[in-house]
Amino acid sequence: MTTIHFIRHGQSTWNAEIRIQGSSDPELSDLGRSQASALAGTLPNFDNLYCSDLKRTKQTIELILEGNTEHVDYRSSLREIHLGPWEGMLLTEATEQYPEQTDHFRHNPEKFSLSDAETFAQLQARAHKAVNQIVAECPDQTVLVVSHGALLKSLLIDYENRSINSIWKDPHMDNCGHSIVEYASGTPKVTKFADQDQW
Repeated sequence: MTTIHFIRHGQSTWNAEIRIQGSSDPELSDLGRSQASALAGTLPNFDNLYCSDLKRTKQTIELILEGNTEHVDYRSSLREIHLGPWEGMLLTEATEQYPEQTDHFRHNPEKFSLSDAETFAQLQARAHKAVNQIVAECPDQTVLVVSHGALLKSLLIDYENRSINSIWKDPHMDNCGHSIVEYASGTPKVTKFADQDQW
């Protein structure tokens, strides 16, 4: 059985500003660095290590592993949802300029569509492809994957047979939220969902 520990990155400078980041590349804030450092020494030993190739995830895994990152496999397939023209905008600015799209994004993700951006269905398909590849590469191993909130939630809710419209519903995934999935034969089993053992 393969077991994957999924960690969302620590707070970024844009998270702190409530600025839309998507696949853009801000760094961790001071709080984000503290959040990631707090995980150091609390996780099991891993056979393999994977991480999104964006700064905020790279910095998170570096702090979790206390600098021992020589064996980390950085992959663009683990990046956050691409949000095109919204990236770099404050959420308030996007809400003012794109009222229908931001309403769909928040309240009806299945309907979300924005020029030059991923849909949630596309994000979820990419997440499955990326993680299925990792599972295939790591039979019967314990694996760490550091990625992003929307990507990880899109994956976990699908494992739980919930629709994409539940992506923002509880359990909420905080920065450095920790989830665990066991991949045996058949359906993946979520044993921890965003730090919660029951949900």
